[in-house]
Amino acid sequence: MWPFGKTLDLNKIEIHLHFWDGDDPTYTVKLSADKLEVLEGLGFIQGADFRLSNIVTVPAFRQKGFGTTVIGTLIGAARARRCASFTLEDVSPKNTGAISIYQRFGAVALPPKASNGHSDFQIRL
Repeated sequence: MWPFGKTLDLNKIEIHLHFWDGDDPTYTVKLSADKLEVLEGLGFIQGADFRLSNIVTVPAFRQKGFGTTVIGTLIGAARARRCASFTLEDVSPKNTGAISIYQRFGAVALPPKASNGHSDFQIRL
């Protein structure tokens, strides 16, 4: 167990969402379980679109609902900021776990990019 035989208490979860103002405000989101950072995301707001450009979960903590928790939290933040849409950028078609989470929230795939075959997924708020 991490760290050094300690049993991780998954009931001690913290989410930190931090915004920086500017022309296109940026934000970071971090989720910790028992003080161990297990997920991090980065995005920005462009006009009325709340965009998530990157989200990463430590492999040992995937499939535990952390991604779903953070996406739901970010959708709530987008609504609070009166955004009209929430876009998950540049999603690989091979990332079926992420796509499943996004679709559960009603995200629809936009046409794939010719350069890499990745798609943005968008939720209308």
